[in-house]
Amino acid sequence: MNRNRLLKLSAIAIITLTVTGCNTKDGSFFNILQLPGVILDSVFDNHSCHIKKEKVKNYVEENYEVIRKEIKDQKGEYLDEMMKLAEIKTSDYIIIKKRLHNNYQTIFKNSQRVTEKLVQIMSRLYEVKEKRKTINGFSYTEISEITKSYIDKNFEEIRLAIKNGKSEVFIPLAKQLNIKDKLKREKFIKSLNEKHFELYDDLLVVAVMVEGM
Repeated sequence: MNRNRLLKLSAIAIITLTVTGCNTKDGSFFNILQLPGVILDSVFDNHSCHIKKEKVKNYVEENYEVIRKEIKDQKGEYLDEMMKLAEIKTSDYIIIKKRLHNNYQTIFKNSQRVTEKLVQIMSRLYEVKEKRKTINGFSYTEISEITKSYIDKNFEEIRLAIKNGKSEVFIPLAKQLNIKDKLKREKFIKSLNEKHFELYDDLLVVAVMVEGM
């Protein structure tokens, strides 16, 4: 690992521990995928990194499903091409494929990311009641727990619905969160349309970009 990459990853680790309190008992640095996008973007702050990231981004958007399968299998031409675009050394392919595979759940089944997005949307639909610290009668913790539980149970159905611009899958969740106003319910149900890259693809892009640093 070169010195610059080591320094950057060390800085990321410090930010991660400070902001999220994540533990790193497995020695992985992929817990950075839990960080807000604005912090992640600051890691790739030079012109050449932006160009490289754009190439990886476009490739992932076009081939997400097959790359996802190849990472699970730890082999495949699309996976190799993605790493090539990230300017990863060919000699490192095997170990990086293994690391991506070991972090499959974090990269491809990160329900926390979707949960946080929906909680943000709820806070925009309803004013926070300052005295009780509630949103539509629920505490922030209650909204998070209800939402995450629903997403965990329906993760793949939700992902495919977001990818295909469908929204019916969010109707039961809207009912659980007591969103009775028709307009607000409609906004909530359709809120994640066209956000597949932000909620799913981007995690893969960041994971590969970090490996190429």
